[in-house]
Amino acid sequence: MERKVTPTKINLETDQINETTVVDLKSIYNDNKPITLSWENINVHTPNFKDTIIGKLLCCKKDVPGKQLINDVNGVAKSGSMMAIMGASGAGKTTLLNVLNFRNRGNLKISGEVKINGTPVKSRAALTSISGYVQQDDLFIATLTVKEQLKFQAMLRMEKTASYQEKKQRVEDLMLQLNLKKCESTVIGAPDLNLKGISGGERRRLAFATELITNPNLLFLDEPTSGLDSFMALTIVDCMRDLVKQGKTIICTIHQPSSEVFQKFDKLCLLAEGKLAFIGELDLAEKFFSSQGFDIPIHFNPADYYIQTLAMIPGRKEESEKTINKVCSGFQESLHCSTLTQDLIEANSMAQNPATSIKLKNRMSYKANIFVQFIWLLWRSFLSTIRDKLSFQIAIVQTIVIAVILGLIYLQIEYNQAGVQNINGIIFLFLTNTSFSNMFSVINTFPVEIPIFLREHQNGLYMVLPYYLSKVVVDLPKFILLPFIFITINYWMSNLNNDVGRFFICVGIVILVANAAVAFGSIISAVAPNPTAASALSAPLLVPLMIFSGFFLNNATIPDYFIWLRYLSWFNYANELLLINQWDGVESIACDEAICAFTKGDDVLNYLKMEKSNYGIDFGAMVALLVGFRLISFFILFIRSFKK
Repeated sequence: MERKVTPTKINLETDQINETTVVDLKSIYNDNKPITLSWENINVHTPNFKDTIIGKLLCCKKDVPGKQLINDVNGVAKSGSMMAIMGASGAGKTTLLNVLNFRNRGNLKISGEVKINGTPVKSRAALTSISGYVQQDDLFIATLTVKEQLKFQAMLRMEKTASYQEKKQRVEDLMLQLNLKKCESTVIGAPDLNLKGISGGERRRLAFATELITNPNLLFLDEPTSGLDSFMALTIVDCMRDLVKQGKTIICTIHQPSSEVFQKFDKLCLLAEGKLAFIGELDLAEKFFSSQGFDIPIHFNPADYYIQTLAMIPGRKEESEKTINKVCSGFQESLHCSTLTQDLIEANSMAQNPATSIKLKNRMSYKANIFVQFIWLLWRSFLSTIRDKLSFQIAIVQTIVIAVILGLIYLQIEYNQAGVQNINGIIFLFLTNTSFSNMFSVINTFPVEIPIFLREHQNGLYMVLPYYLSKVVVDLPKFILLPFIFITINYWMSNLNNDVGRFFICVGIVILVANAAVAFGSIISAVAPNPTAASALSAPLLVPLMIFSGFFLNNATIPDYFIWLRYLSWFNYANELLLINQWDGVESIACDEAICAFTKGDDVLNYLKMEKSNYGIDFGAMVALLVGFRLISFFILFIRSFKK
């Protein structure tokens, strides 16, 4: 169905929309053919025991069959209709929805066919290009506003043929259509992080708007009313009804709808223990259950009655199984099943009709090129970063306070025998403080954002490379500024080598250390499944690298079987660089009356086995580690992007 749009013109400078140009949605989106989704002989099993991780670890040869979650289920959802998939807990409704939309399948063994207008769907990419999926958990960048979230989605999801003005107008249309205009400038927020934002109903409508950016004719929803009060739930379902009136096909799972919400649906698909108990027009469900001897009591919510009748009641397993088998068998022998068979035949014939046949894309195609993806990801990351003012302010204050404290402890170190130890100590503290503080600031980056990243990447918004680069570029100024502040305060208070050139070399080395630590932290961040695991992994992985810095262990005494750790330690290279930078050229170190171990800077370097000839090599090794760690973390993220 083609929708008329108010003529508009957008001022790129003021970001305002005025009425003057026409947006032809039909030219922007796909051919907008009505969608009929059908599925035949769907069977789903959990993996056999020997195919599970535990089974593989135990080298299990005995094959224990997996549990059957869906048992030979058929169905048809026609254009301009809204189908509810219902059932008791464990009935298989979410599993069926995941099978139909090719998402969240994991290692399940699936057989059967899913078809669009009679054409078999072979891959997730084919379905993603023409459908939307509103998941139960709303995943957003909490610091973005409603309008910014939709703008980002529009710029990366709408067709390349759409102009900037048309994309902006699409955002305005959706906000008006889903009543989001009043909160367009409000940050989305995150209830679990105590970051206030839009309400639960507005979040759910925003999830709708996000998926409707591309105007898909097929929409999947996983429990869209979950967690909402009855009024909000009705509002959400009314939004769905408006979309159906536009000719869209909507399939959703729903849990315990009110009678008013339930009556909004056109078709009902009831599952019981993975088997099809009923599918057909909503009004016919009551007659079917009555024919099986299950009459709905007066003043009883039909949805509640159907679910209770088909539930596996604890302590009454045999009775429940008997009821379920009776209803499922009764459906297979009923006129409703014959109607379903006829609907499947009609759906399959659509592939032969040029007016209804549809060509599916079996490969993921990005609507924006890699440069455009990078620009908009950079824009989003920048907005998210500058709005997290508290974290940055804390980092600045923490850096200044620690620098001043260390400066006071090591205030104006004298160049004598005791001063050598103090100077070497403050130099090593430069490395440890810089490494720990900067690494811990990034280890939670990917664990927190990985669900959003996976969803958006697998929906075809952007590739892994521009996403990763945007995070690196946005964070880079922070990891230059903080080390600079730290060294500037501490260097002169501690009375290190007072040559200005040596100061700037020291700053450069510490900035390299900070970014090497951040790159190493990115590896941990990309590997860790959650923030807790990331924090737990950090210290055990960092401490061994710190030991081989040359401060705790003389380089000449490192065991051969641990020499590889020395080469992977940026502490090793940076400590040598900073010590050479500090002591090279120092010609006078005062002697105590009894002890005179060091008379000049070269004595200190020789004692610590620091080679001035390694100066250039150390710089090269630091850069190589920085680049290498970045590449490793990128490839880990790239591999994780294939996770289903």
